[in-house]
Amino acid sequence: MDDSLCSNEFFSPIGSKFLYRILENLKKMNQIYISYAWKDNKSELGSQREELVDKICTALISERYNLIRDRNYLTLGKSIHDFMQEIGRGNYVIVVVSDKYLRSEYCMFEAIEIMKRKDYEQKVFPVVLQDANVYTKEGKTEYIKYWKQQSEKLKQLMGSELSAHQDSAMYNVAEKIMEISQKIDEFMFFISDKLSIDPSQNFNGFINQLTDAIKNDAVKLRSKKSILVAGTGFFEIPNEINWCAQQLGEKIAEYNYNLITGGWEGVDYVVADNFAEKIAQKDIRLTDKLTHVVPRGKQPVFKGGKVEYTESGINEWLDCLRHSDLVILVGGVGGTYETYLYAKQEKIPVIPIVCTNGDAKKVFDEMLANWDSKLMGNISPEKFKSLNQYINDESTAEDVVNDVMDIVNEIIFAKTMLNTQGQLI
Repeated sequence: MDDSLCSNEFFSPIGSKFLYRILENLKKMNQIYISYAWKDNKSELGSQREELVDKICTALISERYNLIRDRNYLTLGKSIHDFMQEIGRGNYVIVVVSDKYLRSEYCMFEAIEIMKRKDYEQKVFPVVLQDANVYTKEGKTEYIKYWKQQSEKLKQLMGSELSAHQDSAMYNVAEKIMEISQKIDEFMFFISDKLSIDPSQNFNGFINQLTDAIKNDAVKLRSKKSILVAGTGFFEIPNEINWCAQQLGEKIAEYNYNLITGGWEGVDYVVADNFAEKIAQKDIRLTDKLTHVVPRGKQPVFKGGKVEYTESGINEWLDCLRHSDLVILVGGVGGTYETYLYAKQEKIPVIPIVCTNGDAKKVFDEMLANWDSKLMGNISPEKFKSLNQYINDESTAEDVVNDVMDIVNEIIFAKTMLNTQGQLI
């Protein structure tokens, strides 16, 4: 194979425990691939290219990113074709463009897969090496002409037999090269037009540009997602429920998610109150982040945020869930369990805080007995079981909620990636 890649890893933060968790979650939310021609690393240019990629990988490893290069990944039995498509689905791709890269079938197939993502312009960081003649009209024309010629050669070689052998390896190669010949001009324009810092001139600037893009994307992703919190609906609630509700309100706001409630007293009120306090510190309008869904003729107990009215009965649950990407359950004495049943029906992930007992404990046991890893973003039952912790003060409640939010971030990201892959051109 003629190319290589690096994949995701975790950003190493410095500072508060919460900041550590936010940045640590970048490992679960982003993959970084490095696509480059590596097979000729014995030549001088190949050796220089290898040294640059090594330096990029070393810098990211020092920031605790986990890097996978295809020559190590592609062990016996693993599909090269699947791996190249995986690069195309990666969140971020560093493309080290050399003359060798632009003439390599494997590398250019990776490039074509990358371009099939509708948002690839924001996700790709090209590094153009000196031997890649992409900034002149003559240079671009040469590469475009090269792939047109490769495509024509294959057509002539196979002739009318090409369409008659659609399941053959030769047909697959021919199809791949023809696709490259059709897309090469678009790729050439993109890499020559994209403003990116050259790591050979400003290495630290390049690494900072990459990691800043990841952090900004994580914030944007979460700002579009909404979490429904449901739980015990009495004014007097046990300490462990109150502590968890307080922490949930703060963390949901700090992670920049939107909050959905049913407008009840108890858990709904406490979560909304703490959520609103954190949102106020961000100079964001509360009506843009907090929505209460309540029956007509009633008002939410917490006065603030946006109110949407619905019919009493089943619509109280369904209209809440219509706005929600994920549900968190805290305690509960019947109605919270029904929230779980409707969420399950609507294929919305649910995370019960088991140590708050009541309906949350019931749901936790039921989910473990009938585990659906696909719905839960491939979270393992073992990780889910780790939520079964004892709460005896505000500190232990914070630890539990932090673990809950770790799982929330993984599930939200897994669902987003599944949807993104379904939108490939």
